[in-house]
Amino acid sequence: MTARLIEIARIARVSVATVSRALNGRPGVGEHTRRRIQALATQMRYHPHANARALVTGQIPFLGLVVPDITNPFFPSLARGAEEEAFRRGYSLLLLNTNWAPERLRQAFDLLTSRRVGGLLLAHSIRLSDLPGQDPEVLRQTMVMAGVEAPSGTGIRAVTVDDRAGGAMVARHLLEQGYRRLGFIGGPRQDPSCRLRHEGFREVLSRAGRSRMGQVSFGEWSVESGYRQVKALLARREWPDALFAANDLLALGAAEAMREMGLSPGPAMGLVGYDDIESVRWTAVPISSVAQPESDVGREAVRRLIAMIAGETPEPDVRLLPRLSVRASSRRFPDPCPAPQEDPQ
Repeated sequence: MTARLIEIARIARVSVATVSRALNGRPGVGEHTRRRIQALATQMRYHPHANARALVTGQIPFLGLVVPDITNPFFPSLARGAEEEAFRRGYSLLLLNTNWAPERLRQAFDLLTSRRVGGLLLAHSIRLSDLPGQDPEVLRQTMVMAGVEAPSGTGIRAVTVDDRAGGAMVARHLLEQGYRRLGFIGGPRQDPSCRLRHEGFREVLSRAGRSRMGQVSFGEWSVESGYRQVKALLARREWPDALFAANDLLALGAAEAMREMGLSPGPAMGLVGYDDIESVRWTAVPISSVAQPESDVGREAVRRLIAMIAGETPEPDVRLLPRLSVRASSRRFPDPCPAPQEDPQ
């Protein structure tokens, strides 16, 4: 049974305050007394309660990680990197899943303002309208965006992945493979990640010629949305011969819709997703995807957040680079053929 401070103080014949100072490394305790108290605490299997220790040291030993959808495999990988770095630095991580509900997002900010967490890692897109009543200066000192852009003008720190570069990688790859008319299916139109992936994709196609751009549609970040979007796309008269799905859940839904139409990803219709979750590697036709360094995002965000909490100047914002994992769903040729020439200016 865990001993209380008062029991250690009684056996050591010192005050509770002396025991607390000895176990928390604070001054005012002789070295011999400190060692004796620490030995007693070990013998009695005493473990300081985190909240009680916070009252003594002023340090809140918890960080909050806010994600919008824990069923999306992107977020557990990010959480793992964040948790490992937080643990290494003496913090525990509290995971908050909003399920895209605004009231749950507000609860996350309540944790910060009530000082139940020392800071927040936000892997959740937000707008200025999501921050009513929040002190901008407090947010700048106690919050870091992890994998998503900070709202413009807030000055909130961010660790992101270059989504525009990822979208451009997909377009160049599909053109090199000889696909001629490329479509796009996305998540919410207003979501910054979706917007940037689409912009990078569209910019490359625009330089290659407007005829390269096929249909574009938006929905939710889900398998069901990918399925519905592609079913609607295939009901039209003119199909693209390749699709870029802005995340892998969309790509999995797209692959199922294509299968029902008798289309196999690859030669019949190219398909590339985004996030490179494990599921896309084990489909009947493995799906190409843009891999993000999710764990690195979590680790880098924690490093910056803890530096801010400690009153230090954190490292500058960083935008990490994704990479394209090419599989059978988008491979027409063993080696890339030359990309089409861009239209003259």
